[in-house]
Amino acid sequence: MTQPPVAAESLPENQTPELPAPIGRITIVGVLAIVAGVALVPLIMGGPSKSFPGQLTARIVPVTVDRAGVLTEWLVDEGDPIQIGDSLANVSVSELVEERNRLKEDIARLTTDLERANAQAELDLEWRLKDINAEIFTARIQSAELLEEKYRHEMEQVALSDLLNDNTTALWAPRDSVYDAVSLQKTDSPSSRLNTVLRVEAANNSAVVCQAQVEMCEEQVELLEELKDSLPDRVRRSVGVDVIEGQLADAQARLDELMEDESATTISSEVIGQAGVFLREVGDHVFPGDRIVEIFDDVRRYVTVDVPSSHVDTFTVGKSVGLNFPGNIERKGRIVNVAPQAITPGQGQESLVRVQIEPAGILWPSVPIDSQVMVHRPK
Repeated sequence: MTQPPVAAESLPENQTPELPAPIGRITIVGVLAIVAGVALVPLIMGGPSKSFPGQLTARIVPVTVDRAGVLTEWLVDEGDPIQIGDSLANVSVSELVEERNRLKEDIARLTTDLERANAQAELDLEWRLKDINAEIFTARIQSAELLEEKYRHEMEQVALSDLLNDNTTALWAPRDSVYDAVSLQKTDSPSSRLNTVLRVEAANNSAVVCQAQVEMCEEQVELLEELKDSLPDRVRRSVGVDVIEGQLADAQARLDELMEDESATTISSEVIGQAGVFLREVGDHVFPGDRIVEIFDDVRRYVTVDVPSSHVDTFTVGKSVGLNFPGNIERKGRIVNVAPQAITPGQGQESLVRVQIEPAGILWPSVPIDSQVMVHRPK
């Protein structure tokens, strides 16, 4: 039920009916409110500043293997701090294993060959020594016989010389011994005396010849003795004992070197940093040049941020920018590089320019690599 309109005369004197506002006034107030709202947005957001999400990055040093093998053990965990020379992983190098096995087989074969060669050398030496000893014995017997003959001729020479001194001649019977072969008689016959003189000379010459033959026999015995002393080495060389011993010594020395060379199977760090994600697992086969882990260089950390091209004009090299790390930690950085070319993430989207920021001021907090860092727009 509608109430009848109240007459103006019935209202109290201090009350008057509300009239609707004019449309023009409403329009003006609305426009002013919109303008004021747009103007207050930058003030509420902290003025013209704006933050862009960046990423904490570090110089990456890849760790590679230089020999084929199998990754047997990790000696660090992901994220561990790394110093120069720290052992990172053990790799069982296939080449070393194969070479060790080959050397062990070679050593076993060479040992067998050496035993066989030594046995052959002993047999050869035995019969060669028997021959040399027989020659030495024969030479010494011959020397003794010649020496005996020499003494007989010397005795004959002395005896005949004494006869000539006594003016006695000798008549020879059939050849036997010195004293049985002559009969003595006093005579002045020139022919008998001449015959005795010739016999003295013959005995002297025979003694000289026997002496020469004795000396030759002695020299032969000395040569045979020298040959006998050098025979063992000569026989060993003839059957190849010295060659096999040399090969065996070289193989054993190389095997000892490989058994002691543990650094060849241990991968060590050459930089200071932080261990990244393992790119290989224990048991994986690795080949020369394969990356097994990447080390992030803590000394050279920086933040990269992709800035919309409409705001990149304030990002100039050398400017200081505010950074907000995880945990709402505020730090400073300095712009060191602005990409000379923008990239377009997709059709119809605003292009982006990559900016690189390095530490400045207070040391940056230790947060994981690839963490998000908010980069404030420089003023």
